[in-house]
Amino acid sequence: MFKYLRVVIIHMLTIGEFSKISRVSTKTLRYYDQIGLLKPGFVSKDSGYRYYEVSQLRDMLLILRLKRYGFSLPEISAVLASGDSKHFAELMRTKKEMFLRQTQNQQHILLQMEQDIEKIERCENIMQSNYLVKTVEMQSKTIYSLRRKMSIRDFQEAFETLCAGLEKNRCKPAGPFLSVYHDEDFNHECTDIEVGVEVSPGTSGEHVRMLAPGLCCFATHIGSYDDFTPCYTALMEWIDNEGYTISGPPFELYVKGCEDNVQPSEYVTEIYFPIKK
Repeated sequence: MFKYLRVVIIHMLTIGEFSKISRVSTKTLRYYDQIGLLKPGFVSKDSGYRYYEVSQLRDMLLILRLKRYGFSLPEISAVLASGDSKHFAELMRTKKEMFLRQTQNQQHILLQMEQDIEKIERCENIMQSNYLVKTVEMQSKTIYSLRRKMSIRDFQEAFETLCAGLEKNRCKPAGPFLSVYHDEDFNHECTDIEVGVEVSPGTSGEHVRMLAPGLCCFATHIGSYDDFTPCYTALMEWIDNEGYTISGPPFELYVKGCEDNVQPSEYVTEIYFPIKK
């Protein structure tokens, strides 16, 4: 009876061959090896040459596709190591939502560019504002609010916390939600912002205060929350032209927004500046 030694020969690709087929530079392949993302199937102890299995080309295809989908290298590494298809699908949905938001933003930019082109062709100033500025003596309002240093990205979380506090204290909104900007300057990453909502007069307790801005000028912005800067600019120009000065922090009233189940293009926001002569 004979025992046979069965030798399986696996065809290996040099790093150069693997680079040519996958269209990924050898420098990148060495980096992927270094960080553990895609290690060679075999490394010669004598020469240090890297060799890859043909099956690893599929791994590289996946890496390249996930990079196109916006995955970071650590995220890709976790996907390759996990093998959890359910978690992988959840990650893919998250990236899909990210691309949808980016696409919507790009569509908004393209629409604005088209409108600007039409204005330029009519020899109009594309930065000319169409906001109608009015003045109002605003009566005092009772508001339930939370004030903190936050970034613009924290707005949703801040309003969720606000709504949770309203429910806990059994307070019902009696008017639109609002934001007050207390800092003199504005920093997207860290600004003193107060989020709140009007509640019924006579409401008392923690986080309840009076908002009494007095004389204000205001303008109405119709559209998404992406950029209120043109509206703020129109208000500042009006204040300067009319000889007023700012007497308090500006604030925004969200007259119609996402909680009203309307499209962002239909959002209605009133922006106020307290003023005095």
